[in-house]
Amino acid sequence: MVSQVLTVCTANICRSPVAEAVLRAGLPGLTVRSAGLYALVGRGIDPEIADTARAQGIALHDHAARQFDDTIGREADVIIVMETHHRQDIGQRWPQFLGKTFLLGHFDNARQIPDPYKQTAGMQHHSVELIAQCSRTWIHQLEQMTR
Repeated sequence: MVSQVLTVCTANICRSPVAEAVLRAGLPGLTVRSAGLYALVGRGIDPEIADTARAQGIALHDHAARQFDDTIGREADVIIVMETHHRQDIGQRWPQFLGKTFLLGHFDNARQIPDPYKQTAGMQHHSVELIAQCSRTWIHQLEQMTR
């Protein structure tokens, strides 16, 4: 049974905290957290991404970036990453977690979520939109698993 979900991106200041927020809102019975493979530890969500997410109706929470490690990976029942290279990185550094690591876009034709950090407003909007869409698909799938 799934009770803890972890979203992962590179720095843990854009994609994974937004996905965490969407999943938390849609799955109130589960624990949802986020981390970064190369986290900017202690930093909040990038202000431009936060504004973009809020404009799309995503309610964000207080956030401080944290580094993915063995303990964080072990606590999660499912690890959701943004791009294939994130999954590969986990597989190389923590092979014991590869079997529970999936793309956020896994159920959406294996879509990858491009990194919006310091990109154009259009790219930021697109990334947040993809995160919301793919997260909603995960919400549906996880609801089925927890019934």
